Amino acid sequence: MIVTFVSQCEKKALGRTRRILDAFANRIGDNVWQTAITEEGLKTVKQLLRSSATKSTAVSCHRNKTRQLTELVWVVGNKRKFNEVGIVPVNWTNKEVFMDLPITTANILANTNEQPLSQHLFAVGYLGYKLIEKLQINNPKLAQAALIAGILHDIGKLDPQFQEWLKVKIGKEPIDSSDELLPDLPDDGVHIDNSIRGHTKFTFETHPRHHEISWLLAQSILPTDIWNSTQRNQIFHGIYWHHTRPYRKDDKFFTQAKGIHKLFVKSLNSDSMNKVMDELSAVLTDVFEISKGYTDIDFETLLPQWNKGFQLTQEDLPNYKNYDELAEDVDEFTVDIKPNALNNLIRTAVISADRIVSAMPAEDLADYIKEGNLEQAIDNIFIEDSNLCHEINKCIAGFNKRHPDSDRNQSQTQSANKLAELKEIAEFDEADNIGVLQGPAGCGKTKIALEWASKTNAKKIIWVCPRVQVCMGLLTDLTQSDYLPNSRIEIFTGEYKKILTNTTSMDDVPDTAESDYFSGDIVLTTIDQVINNIISHHKVTTQMTDFMQAHVIFDEFHELIPMSAFNLLFAELIEAKKCLGHNANTLLVSATPHDYFVSEVLGIKDSYIVRADSFNQADYQLDFVSYDETQHPNPLVNDAIDTDKTTFIITNTAQDAQLGFLLHQNDENNVLLHSKYTRTDKAGWFNKVFDSFKKNGNHHYQVLRSGPIVQASLNITCQQMYTDLTSPENWLQRLGRLDRFDENNEPNIYTTVMPDSAKKGKQSSHQAKFLASLCVWNSTVAWLNYLQDYLTENNRNTVTLNELYSVYKNFYADESCREKVAEDIEKTLKQSVSLINAKVIDPISVPPKSKRSKDGAAKISKSSLRGNNRFVQMAVCSVDDELNPTFTNEYAYDESTDHSKVTIGLTESVERLRGHGDGAKDLLVFMQSKHHNIKKSDGAKKAFKDFMLLAEARSPEYPIYLSYTPDDLEPIGGERERHQYAMYYVVTNKQPVGTMPINKLINPSSVDEE
Repeated sequence: MIVTFVSQCEKKALGRTRRILDAFANRIGDNVWQTAITEEGLKTVKQLLRSSATKSTAVSCHRNKTRQLTELVWVVGNKRKFNEVGIVPVNWTNKEVFMDLPITTANILANTNEQPLSQHLFAVGYLGYKLIEKLQINNPKLAQAALIAGILHDIGKLDPQFQEWLKVKIGKEPIDSSDELLPDLPDDGVHIDNSIRGHTKFTFETHPRHHEISWLLAQSILPTDIWNSTQRNQIFHGIYWHHTRPYRKDDKFFTQAKGIHKLFVKSLNSDSMNKVMDELSAVLTDVFEISKGYTDIDFETLLPQWNKGFQLTQEDLPNYKNYDELAEDVDEFTVDIKPNALNNLIRTAVISADRIVSAMPAEDLADYIKEGNLEQAIDNIFIEDSNLCHEINKCIAGFNKRHPDSDRNQSQTQSANKLAELKEIAEFDEADNIGVLQGPAGCGKTKIALEWASKTNAKKIIWVCPRVQVCMGLLTDLTQSDYLPNSRIEIFTGEYKKILTNTTSMDDVPDTAESDYFSGDIVLTTIDQVINNIISHHKVTTQMTDFMQAHVIFDEFHELIPMSAFNLLFAELIEAKKCLGHNANTLLVSATPHDYFVSEVLGIKDSYIVRADSFNQADYQLDFVSYDETQHPNPLVNDAIDTDKTTFIITNTAQDAQLGFLLHQNDENNVLLHSKYTRTDKAGWFNKVFDSFKKNGNHHYQVLRSGPIVQASLNITCQQMYTDLTSPENWLQRLGRLDRFDENNEPNIYTTVMPDSAKKGKQSSHQAKFLASLCVWNSTVAWLNYLQDYLTENNRNTVTLNELYSVYKNFYADESCREKVAEDIEKTLKQSVSLINAKVIDPISVPPKSKRSKDGAAKISKSSLRGNNRFVQMAVCSVDDELNPTFTNEYAYDESTDHSKVTIGLTESVERLRGHGDGAKDLLVFMQSKHHNIKKSDGAKKAFKDFMLLAEARSPEYPIYLSYTPDDLEPIGGERERHQYAMYYVVTNKQPVGTMPINKLINPSSVDEE
C-alpha cells in the first residue's frame, strides 16, 4: 500500500520523528513523507513513534484508498493537531490558565525531570479522575477518590531530606540539552538513594519513604465531613500503595501508623514541621489555582478546605488486602470482594496517571497545563480500532460457506446472539454485562466466543486461561487457516511470550519485546499473569490500559473455583469489570460453570447464563464400581485393562497414574501423561498423546493413563473411560473426552471407581481425604447420590450428554445439594483468606538483589499463589514392570545447563521437601547435612541452616537435591546411605515416568501425599 505521513511535531520531537520516518519513507516536503509499505512495516513505524512520543509529537498516517482518495489510518501523539479526518486545521485558540507559581513553591520539585510539585500533583489527580471517567467506569465517587488520591499522592516529597537529596541529584546529573529523550524514571518512582554525597549513610530502615509520609500528612489534613468512609479508605489506599514498601529487616515502626509518625517527627525539629505544613498549604493553594482553568470537573466543590494542623488521626495503616479471617458464611466472604476490587482500580488509576505525568519533561507538563489540554496526555493509552472484528467475520463466513445450512453453525450463532443481546439488556436494566456460556463438549465454545466478540464490536480480546496447556490449545486453534491466520495472536505466559501472525509455528517467531507485551489483537494469557497486576507493582498499569478496556474471556473458569486465593482474586477481577456496567464485555466460558459460585460469589444472575446444546448425540453407559480399600488397593492402579477399545484411565493424582503405568507397562499398549516431567519430556509426550488420540489420530497407543491434566481443553477422544471418584465439574470434564466426536455406534462405557466407604459418604478412605483437602468432598458425594438417584428413578443407566448437563443444572438448583456445595465453598474461601493474608504480600521492593539468577534465568516468586515450590534436581532410576529399581549415574538434567536458555521446569513443594512435617521424610534436612560431603569435589559448602537452601532454590542454579547417583553417594558410605524416601526421576524402556518417591516403588500401597 502507498502511505503518506504528515508531521506537525514541535521542539525536540521534530528531529526525533524525522529520523524515524526518514528510515522508512521518502521525504517529499519539510514535514511530509511517502512510501510503499506492508501492514507489518506500518505497525513497526507506529510502534517506534509511540515509544518516543512526547507532548510535542503529532504524526498522521494516510493511506491511498483509491487513485483519487486517501483515508486517515492513525495519528500518533497530539490528535488535536489534526481534525477527525487527519486534516491540519488552520485556526485554533489556546486557553490561558494560572501558570506562574509563587517563588515559595516554584522550587519545590517532584522528580528529577524538575517538575514543580504543584503541577505534578494537579496533573496526577486530574488524569486519575479522567482515566476513571473515560473508561466509562460507572462510579462518580470512585473518580472523585482518584482525584483526591492523585492530588495528595506525593505530598510526602515535602520531606526536607527528599527535597535536599533531589536538588543535589539534579545538580550532579544535569539534563543534557542535546538529549532528545529524558531517561526513563523507574516504575517504582524516585526515592532517596545513597549515591549522593551526604546521603551515603541514609537508609529507609530508619526513615519513611515519601509515599508513607504522604499518607501521614493526608490523614492529618483530609477533612472528615466531605467524603464518606469508603471514599476516605480508597483515597488512603491509593496514596499509601502507589509505590511499593521497601523491604526492611525490622518493620516494627513501619507496620504501625504511630511508628511512621514517630520516625518522621523525630527527623524534624518543631520549626521544620511547621515549615512542611506551611509549604503543604502553599502547594495545595497552587493546585486550587491551577484547577480554575479546568471547568470540566467541579473542583470548587471537590477541593476542600484542608485541615491546617498536623496530628495523627488514624490508628491503622491501609492494608493491601482486606479480607476477614473470622468470616464463616459465603456472604461474609463475598462482602469484602467489591471494596478490594475498587481499591485495585484506585491504585491503578493513580499509578497510571503518575507514570504518564512523571515521564514528561517539565516543559511539556507546563505547556499542557497552560494550554488547558492536559487530557491529551492519556490519549495514547486507549485501545484503538482494529480489524479484529473483520477477521472474525471472515472466519465465521468461511465456516458458513464450507458448511451451508449447517445446524451446528446456526446453533452456534444463536448462542452468540443471546450473549451479545445481554449487552443491550444490561444497558436497559442498568446492569452489568457479565455473561456466562455453558458450552458442553463438542458445541464449539471457541467459535461462539469469537462470534460474541465480533457482535459486541471487540477491538481487542484478552483470553484468560487457568493453565498454560489451555492457552496452547487455543493458540493452535486460532492460528489455523480456518480461524484467524491474519490476526496478531499473542501468547503471554511465564513460559512463552510470542506474537504469531500467518504462522502456526512458535519456533519461527522471536520472543516479544517487553514494550510490545499485551499488544496482540487476541492475547492468550493465564490467570497468574492477570492476577499479578493486582498483587505486584511492575506491570500494574496493564489492568487500566488493557484489562478494563478489552473484551475479556475467562476460559475453563470452573478450574479457578477450588483454587485457594485465585477464586477470590478472580472475583475481584469480575467485580472490577462490573464497574463498566453494560460495557463490561466479559464472558465466562465452561462446560461446567458451577452455578452456585456464579450466583452466590460472583453475583451473576441465572438469566445471564446462556446454555448451548451439545451436538454429540452418543449414548453413555454410566457404571459405578466400588472396592474395599482395606482389603484391595485401587483397581485403577493395580488392574490391567484388557480391551481392543481405546481407553482412558484418569486418576486424581499423577502418582496413581505413574504406578498404574509401571505395573502394566508390558501388559498394555499404554502411554502416561501428567505434570511431573521435565519441561522437554512433558512437551514431547503431550504431542505424542495428542497425535495418538486426536480426531483421526494415528492410534499408536491403546490405553492412556493420566492424572487430572487430561480432563479439560485437550481435544482427544477414547472409546471407554475409567475415573476415580471426583467433583461434579471434574467428572463431567473427564466425560468430555469419551467419544468426543460422536463416532461410536454403541454406548460408551464410563466407569466411576470408588472405595466402599466413600460410596457410603464416609470420609475414612485416602481418596475421600484427598478430595476433602481440595475442598470438593461434600459436593462430590452430593453429586454421586443425586446422579445415581436420577438413574434409579428413571430406571436407566444410559444417558446423552445434553441429558447429563440438564441433570447437572438441576443438581445446583436442588436446595439440599446447594447446602453441601456451600460447605465446600465456605471451606475453600476460608483457605483463600488465610493464603491471601499470608502470601499475597504487600508490594515490596527488595534492593538491590536481582529478580533473576546470575545466568539470567527467572526465579520463583516469593508470593506465588500456585504453591510454595522450589527448583529440584534428582538422580535417574530405571524401573521394570515389577517395580524393581536400577539406579544409574545420571541426573534428571545436565547440571551444567544454561538455565537462561533452557527451562527445565522441575520443581517440588516445600511441604513435600520437608516430608509434610514428618522428620523421617525430610529431604531438605538430609541435603543440608550431607550435600557438602557428597559434592565436595565440586566445591560445595555446608549450608548451616536449611532455610538457606530454600532461599537459594528459588533459582534453578541452586536446586534442592532429592536424591543422588550411586557414585555421588560413595563419599558418605555408598548406597546404604540413600534416604529411604528419596525422590527419583523414574524412566522405563517405553518412556519417562517422572518424579516419584522411592518408597512408592518398594511399597506401592503406602499412603504418600502429593
